[in-house]
Amino acid sequence: MATPARKAMKQYWDKWAEYKTESGTAFEMMLLETSGYDYTKKLSDLDVKEMISLLPDLQGVDLLELGAGVGRFTGDLASRAKTVHSTDFLQKFVDDNMAANGPKYPNLTFAQLDASNLPYDPESFHFIFTNWLLMYLDNVEVERFAMQALKILHNGGHLFMRESCFHSASKTIRLDNPTFYRSINDYHKLFSSVTYKDESSGRDFCFEFVFSGNCQTYVVAKGNPCQVYWMWRKRETGDWTSPRTLDIQKLLDTSVYSEECLSVYERVIGDGFVTPGGLSATKRLLSKVSLTPQTRVLDVGCGLGGTMAYLVKELNVDVTGLELSPAAAQCAVLRLEQLAVNKGHIHVGDLLQTNFPQNCFDVIYIRETLGYLSNQQVAFEKFRAWLKPGGQLLLSDYCLGDHQITEPLISFIESEGLQPVGVVTWTEMLEKAGFASVQTFNTSEESLSDIRDALTKLQYEDFPEGVKAQFMSTWHNLIGGLETQQLSSAVLVAIATH
Repeated sequence: MATPARKAMKQYWDKWAEYKTESGTAFEMMLLETSGYDYTKKLSDLDVKEMISLLPDLQGVDLLELGAGVGRFTGDLASRAKTVHSTDFLQKFVDDNMAANGPKYPNLTFAQLDASNLPYDPESFHFIFTNWLLMYLDNVEVERFAMQALKILHNGGHLFMRESCFHSASKTIRLDNPTFYRSINDYHKLFSSVTYKDESSGRDFCFEFVFSGNCQTYVVAKGNPCQVYWMWRKRETGDWTSPRTLDIQKLLDTSVYSEECLSVYERVIGDGFVTPGGLSATKRLLSKVSLTPQTRVLDVGCGLGGTMAYLVKELNVDVTGLELSPAAAQCAVLRLEQLAVNKGHIHVGDLLQTNFPQNCFDVIYIRETLGYLSNQQVAFEKFRAWLKPGGQLLLSDYCLGDHQITEPLISFIESEGLQPVGVVTWTEMLEKAGFASVQTFNTSEESLSDIRDALTKLQYEDFPEGVKAQFMSTWHNLIGGLETQQLSSAVLVAIATH
């Protein structure tokens, strides 16, 4: 029996299927656009190109396309995959898709299907592709979808999904809209927690997060950074690609970027920043590199998006933020939306597993992030590959000082998940990775001043005692390490050679 949510969605899309567009085509319907066919077709072509570019090699893959509509993506998917089974909620859209793509691709099959129930055998597909689908399912249906997706995917198979978060993608005709515009974190929490037990083998499976980000087509065309995509991989529970990365991600989401800590950052450090010194320290650091409106910047460990917002709004710089924490990334996306600008890309994922195109950035900025990485040499090699010839790397972090580190500082560093090294080691690693003209600056005194200022502000703010004690402990440990020269605060600037 159809649920109230399914009935409402059926009525909603039946109305859209009957709507007479300017061109008589279905493109306007698929994007819920009212700006005319030519504009909508151009937007659709850019959107399809971007989403397809995010997919892995599909050669030899049996792919399930859900919510295909009239087939905006179907042809591209069929040209890449071994087989594509394309489905949609409305028979009219299935028929249109079949007429447009069926004759061109013999590896295509079609079916009318309500994606709230997936009637396929276990391990039927290697890849599931969805675009604007889950926002038309209620929470119970989304959870059931996730469990069934785990069931029908091969182990190691992927789920790609793209959704409108917080609000609609575009200006729409005024129809009753039953769509569920969830937060980015809502989707992440659900898919990272759902499990499926294979009764025949007794094995438990789950989704491993691979990456996510916001769609640049809609950022540029509409100033909308809330079109979000995710890639998930089916894994046997506990069989993680990088257990350390998962542990760091959980630490960031549950501790560093908890609601209580976010309140401290906003009131003590400044909106959008998590390290003492806030915007003033950021300006001080960025003054060491050349920035113009033509500069493309990668902000590694972009956190809450304070630096990104400054670069985009004040300097008109095109910036990409790379962040491991989905919780922090959501804050960065919302900060970009408040700016109402047509720049700003967020990529959420493990730096060591991320592959940006070569020679695509002029400046890479990484602040208080390097110490979390399990292989810093690989990170430097990636930075060198991503930078254009002559591009600049700007690194700011805590490192080992001149004196031997002792307890209790060792325990503090381990509890933070950090793996600091010395400036000399970083310089050698940079040169090995292909950087030249490495400049080093000891910024311990500036960092001490920033931390002491933050401590003073913290003492006069009304926070829960446990939260205040956590920050005081962290900052006192850093002050002690810097004052005794067991730790040092350093800035390095290096030039990429090719």
